[in-house]
Amino acid sequence: MRLTGWFAVALLLVVSSMEVRASDEFDPTPIGQPPSAPADQFAEPTPSPNDIIHFPRPPKPAAIGIAPAARQPAGALSGRIVYMSGGHGYTADSSGVWYTQRGNGQSMVEDFGNLDQMTMYAMYCFNAGATVVPFRPVGYQSLEIILDNDDPGVTFLGTWTNSAATVYYGSPGDVPYRFASKSPIETATARYTPTIATAGFYPVYCWTRDGSDRVPDQLYRIASSGGLSEVRINHRRVGKGWIYLGTYFFQPGTSGYVEISNETSSGLGTYVFADAIRFGNGMGTINRGAGVSGKPREDEASRYWVQNGIGQGASSSIYDGSSTDQDDNVGTPPRMASYMNNEAEGTFVERIFLSFHSNAGGGRGCDGLYNNTSLFPGTATPHQFRWATLQGRQTNDDMVAIGAPPLENAWTVRGATDSAVTFARTDYAFGEIRNDSINGEMDATISEVAFHDSSLDAPLLRDPKVRNWIARAAYKATVKYFNEFATGTLALLPEPPINVRATANNGVVTVGWDPPGSVVAGGDAPTGYVVYKSFDGYGFGNPVVVPGGAATSTAISGLPTMTPVYFRVAATNAGGESLPSETVGVKFAASGRPKVLVVNGFDRLARTLNPIESGPHMGGPTGATGSYERVKPRKSNSADYIVQHAIALSSVPGATYDCCANECITNGQVTMDQSVYKAVDWILGEESTTDKTFSAAEQTAVTNYFTAGGNLFLSGSEIAYDLDSQNNGRTFYRTKFYSQFSADTATTYSVAASPGGIFTPGLTFDFNPANGAPYDANSPDVLTALAPGLACLAYGTGTIAGVQANSGSYKVVNFGFPFETITDASKRATVMTQVMIYFGVPASGVDHWELY
Repeated sequence: MRLTGWFAVALLLVVSSMEVRASDEFDPTPIGQPPSAPADQFAEPTPSPNDIIHFPRPPKPAAIGIAPAARQPAGALSGRIVYMSGGHGYTADSSGVWYTQRGNGQSMVEDFGNLDQMTMYAMYCFNAGATVVPFRPVGYQSLEIILDNDDPGVTFLGTWTNSAATVYYGSPGDVPYRFASKSPIETATARYTPTIATAGFYPVYCWTRDGSDRVPDQLYRIASSGGLSEVRINHRRVGKGWIYLGTYFFQPGTSGYVEISNETSSGLGTYVFADAIRFGNGMGTINRGAGVSGKPREDEASRYWVQNGIGQGASSSIYDGSSTDQDDNVGTPPRMASYMNNEAEGTFVERIFLSFHSNAGGGRGCDGLYNNTSLFPGTATPHQFRWATLQGRQTNDDMVAIGAPPLENAWTVRGATDSAVTFARTDYAFGEIRNDSINGEMDATISEVAFHDSSLDAPLLRDPKVRNWIARAAYKATVKYFNEFATGTLALLPEPPINVRATANNGVVTVGWDPPGSVVAGGDAPTGYVVYKSFDGYGFGNPVVVPGGAATSTAISGLPTMTPVYFRVAATNAGGESLPSETVGVKFAASGRPKVLVVNGFDRLARTLNPIESGPHMGGPTGATGSYERVKPRKSNSADYIVQHAIALSSVPGATYDCCANECITNGQVTMDQSVYKAVDWILGEESTTDKTFSAAEQTAVTNYFTAGGNLFLSGSEIAYDLDSQNNGRTFYRTKFYSQFSADTATTYSVAASPGGIFTPGLTFDFNPANGAPYDANSPDVLTALAPGLACLAYGTGTIAGVQANSGSYKVVNFGFPFETITDASKRATVMTQVMIYFGVPASGVDHWELY
């Protein structure tokens, strides 16, 4: 299937004649250099013997799983610092009422769209090797664990010394931080072990003071369910705030950690430092007079993220220099960038600042913003106009090239001149990118990615594919900036591999893929690939490096039998590492036995799948409560639903399986051979008419499989609608699945076993996202059974949710909702087991009672 990564495609920004709104782009705060650091900012005193600390090293976890990457890839942005922000966010007024700075229109709120855009941009920059410094949190994780160096969850090995510095993370009276002498061979570590309450993806951040006595490559090891990932940060150049180390999947408990090592091969610097580590973003804790916001930190304005993480010894004027929080928020990101940045290390053009906004005022497309130095002397950074031009031009050119379709509406064509893709006001200078706010330490621009008040742009901004393409374009412009001004490598990340599959034979797993090929507005060609493994389907690591851009497979041996193993593939080149492919997996036995083939046919990623959120005070303290869409791809299509199916199949004693993208079937890369695969489990999620649930070629493949006596379990919320109601395969649907479309929505998430069907009488479950479904299948098909088919499941309204049929030569089970959205894992296991019993999949010799 074509969906890759968190949602894979390209991204872009747009521009046309426009009017940038004024209100909070203007920063009324008096501009001046941020408070200078105290004298101990740049060096530590020689350790006293009395300061030496020895702690026993805690035991390593018995088993470590897999992570999104084994390390941060090296790439075109290695050694570069990218400071970034997303404008606006929930803000408190003088009475403490929390409100969004922009209103709810066209089913979106700019405050949240800016954060969603920044998160995607951070992903590209990280994969290209950049040090990512965000001024709103990356991603979505409302839980948090912060461990300071003197907290109980932190243990030390080797010789560490307490600092007496006055700039540090923590509370007054804490041990400021600890430091250890560097070594070419690791002799000292500091391990931060959180107690994770709930499994999930957690952004991880470090907080360490910068200074000239730091090594340029401090090593952070992140142990997640995917194993060990390594990230190196140059704290000679950046510190005193949260620095992003990547997002990783952690299982509940204490198996995960971050470890700081004193190992370095660099001749620069003397020490490594251990201060604070953050797991997750958390909920807002700042009370501005009427209580906390009650919102995740990522939905709040950057002012509060900076305030929460500012540390001891810093001036509150960085985030609180104006009469209102909304005015504060304009200048907080550049002031914090200047405060965190050590301009004495490296050159001016080795760091950059970019903030994301969307526009209003009757135009269309993307603009890069700059300040007019003729009107406002001293307010533009040295190469600001060029940086703005690169952003505006790249986004515009990419999006126009992509075209419609796949864009819902064609991107507006801005002119060929630089002025056509940039904008400066004549009545004031933009406060967020003022040279005097950022203390002249780096170039800065705002990307106004499109117009959220445009009936043509707004649907695009709500499309996760478009947001991804815009992020990709912004990242490409970043690479081009560093190439132009800092002689950086001009190499762009490759696109993700496609048509991924995993098959097992005689104990050897072959993971295959196709190169991404030529993608409009895409990256450079791959020169190799990395195959990552996982034992839980979410944390990936243990990379297998496959050289050669033309490579299409690798064989992996030594994996455990009768154990689910998952795989993702990324493409690599000098630019870094692509976003990952979709997830596939296998489970194999020591000896051959009939298998199940799991086919992932859920490719769709569209704004119509976006999660819906709601909140009060939209657009101001007196604004109304409203509902709006969010661009959160994991809540729409995370491309890893093989995991729910695989776990459920693993409850069937003796069952084994291979997995592939649906395109592999029609490409002939995986054959639905009934002698190999006794059953096929075809995942269709919310796939619908545009992406086709079953193409003509797939209908032929399924028909041939049925003729040979194969059995099919299919589930999805739009199969009947696409094939039968819209007649994209009506005869096929009715004569092969013995089902008929009845209605487009069941108006309920509740399901129960039907009398006389294959499921245990009294079985009930739901697929409600409020109860934990991975996405909202809010329009499940209502079915009618056609002889010899009969109802096996009923919705809470009494209408048919599932049909089973025995044609005499094959069997089929057809659900009008996606199987993976069943909220109770034990119910998923029961349902899958009873489907497989119906197909005769359990291995011979397995007692029937063992299935329950």
